[in-house]
Amino acid sequence: MKTLITGGKSAQALKLLKAFTGDQVILSDYGETPAFSSSQYQFISLGEKNEDTIAHTLLNACLDQEADRLLPLHRFELEAVVKSLVLFEEFNVHVLLPDILSFPLYEQSGPLTTSDWALYDKGELQFGTVSDPSLRTAGKEKELNGVFYMQETANGFNPVLFSIS
Repeated sequence: MKTLITGGKSAQALKLLKAFTGDQVILSDYGETPAFSSSQYQFISLGEKNEDTIAHTLLNACLDQEADRLLPLHRFELEAVVKSLVLFEEFNVHVLLPDILSFPLYEQSGPLTTSDWALYDKGELQFGTVSDPSLRTAGKEKELNGVFYMQETANGFNPVLFSIS
């Protein structure tokens, strides 16, 4: 599977690589990007940032790179991509984000108290930085899709969408 991850120049994007060991990963970012690659990933530039055409830019990048999945990490990309999920699906690009109705439930509203995170694909736990069976249950119950910080509360885990500024 080929996965395109935005925010590729950030440390946060690089730490997500361990969740995609079975994928060919394309790390992408705006402006200039590093000119090296490895057996697991390569870097591409998305061009200059234009917030009016974010969804179009990301869809074109996915199609040009033949990516099966998209994981947008920049906060300014999230809403535009969520609003365009149907378009991505029409081109067989699976977006790792919650649907438009549940998206607001997982936005970061304050400072995070954890660095633990988990990757979910259509409710299935794909990778977690902590080994806890309740992570699997939380994903299925909430039909999580994307990468989430997992804040532990008295009632279990509270997922917060993983993003970068």
